[in-house]
Amino acid sequence: MQPPGSSASWLAANLEANTLTAWTISGGTAGPAQVLQLPDSRPAALAAGLRQMLAGAAQPVVLGGSSLVPPQAVPAVPAELPLAATLLEELTVHALPGLCQPSPVGLMQSAAARLRGFLQLNPDWDGVVCLPGAGATHWVQVSAKEAVSFQSALTGQLAAAVAQPMALAAAGGCSKEALAEAAADGIAKPELLAARLAALQAEAALGQLSADTARGRLWGLLLGAELAAARPYWLGQNAALLAEAPLQPLYAAALEAQGLPVTVADPRRMTLEGLSKAWAGN
Repeated sequence: MQPPGSSASWLAANLEANTLTAWTISGGTAGPAQVLQLPDSRPAALAAGLRQMLAGAAQPVVLGGSSLVPPQAVPAVPAELPLAATLLEELTVHALPGLCQPSPVGLMQSAAARLRGFLQLNPDWDGVVCLPGAGATHWVQVSAKEAVSFQSALTGQLAAAVAQPMALAAAGGCSKEALAEAAADGIAKPELLAARLAALQAEAALGQLSADTARGRLWGLLLGAELAAARPYWLGQNAALLAEAPLQPLYAAALEAQGLPVTVADPRRMTLEGLSKAWAGN
């Protein structure tokens, strides 16, 4: 690797599902974020995306969110996760490992850099960090700089699947009142989630709901069930929320409806910080 303190340029990149986000770092200063939608997350597509962002420059690449290197089992200290040099379609990258958990089985890849950055900027944080994403949401228990355990939910994927038959975009504006009411119902009766969603689809098909109300109900029911399952993580805890729009306001509304104060942090800044500190420490 080149010395982290040198003025040489390098590329910080993170993969989430099929979205690749990258920054060119030169002299310690990050350029604007580049966002590229890949056709899929297979190695060939990822390598092609990185080459496009490098634009022919011979720069080191620091990559988070991939499965190129084995994940680290929790409990683990995210700030100490080491980079590992590996080949990706003849392109050398320095990959940041994700986190895994044996029981319940869990895997966190794209959110690992985000978590690392937050904990390095907030080294005394104790509580839960919520990391929503298009693929999965992770609730991470943090104590003494260590990720002790985590629980994951596929809420984003479920929202997209349920919204499709209603010709409703899962992302977009929604009624906060409908979301809060449905979230309370979802927390109180998570066992009725499938039935409530079926009723929601029927109401939408009959033209009885506006798009904003339907979207609020959809997310409220799903987030209520997620919050019910993750209650041991967030109840009575400090909570940090690191999510891109449109997920950030949805999760914030659901958590605030439960009277839980939430610290909101910029997810891209946390990801860049995590990748930068990983490069500087190797």
